[in-house]
Amino acid sequence: MSKKVIIRVVLFLAVAFGIFVVYSVLSVFIPRHGTVASVSDLQRVFNKAGPEIAVTFTNSLVQKFPFEGKVKWELGFFKMPYVTMSGKVDTNALRQFVSDHPSTLFAWSGVDKNGQNWGSGENWPSAEENATITWHSVSFKVDPAGGGYAAVIQGEVEFPSCMGTVMSWSPDWIPNDKK
Repeated sequence: MSKKVIIRVVLFLAVAFGIFVVYSVLSVFIPRHGTVASVSDLQRVFNKAGPEIAVTFTNSLVQKFPFEGKVKWELGFFKMPYVTMSGKVDTNALRQFVSDHPSTLFAWSGVDKNGQNWGSGENWPSAEENATITWHSVSFKVDPAGGGYAAVIQGEVEFPSCMGTVMSWSPDWIPNDKK
């Protein structure tokens, strides 16, 4: 082989290695994303986010959130590890979802036909009252049972688009003795 060919091969390998290193460093800042048919298909994504986030995958708030159709997901690590799911929400199943989670504080906002605001401090409206309310949003946040070092689950549904988002995130400053 000639000296020029060897120099080109070495130069090519050095550039390829440099691109690999730069991509590896930058990949921490670039979230991964995709679409799945159902939340149950996201086990691997939650596991990749780390043990604190992986535990939230088993929570019924995540598993039974009333998405209908495909669910978009995003996995990120910049500033804190997180998994976000979003998609169209079955609003008929949303009321049952809220009823099935009595220990979770849901916050909602809406206005009925008489101009009365409906919000978090009130009981969930009866079926007759519900029919007269124009909903704006329903949201929830579950702080970690293990204290301030575990993962948080929060979600929101915006009306009238019926688009919902559920996010599991965990602070990146968890001390080793708390993991």
